[in-house]
Amino acid sequence: MREDFDKTIRIPVVTDLVRAGDAAIVEQVKNPYARQQRRQVFEQRLKERIDELKSATGQDEYSGLARAHAIRSEGNQQAATPTHGSRIDPSVEKHIDKARDDLIRELSGMLPP
Repeated sequence: MREDFDKTIRIPVVTDLVRAGDAAIVEQVKNPYARQQRRQVFEQRLKERIDELKSATGQDEYSGLARAHAIRSEGNQQAATPTHGSRIDPSVEKHIDKARDDLIRELSGMLPP
């Protein structure tokens, strides 16, 4: 009898390895309506967080226009009255704008389709 047990091939079954979970959580995961609702809540929270970050850093949709206007008017003032003050290098500003756009694109990419 002992020899028969040693020769038997035993295959583990998934139910041997996994314990049943919380029934409410399992139902929530299986329910497609609940999944869609969670996705929408996640998207909304992510969009709100992006808006908060934009607002905190002054990167909202109007700040770019305001900055462009300020740069043009500053350029017009400097052209009218030549001074020997420091000027922001346009390549530095382009680099900052590109980094901001890349960050927004990356965060937007995190949104589920």
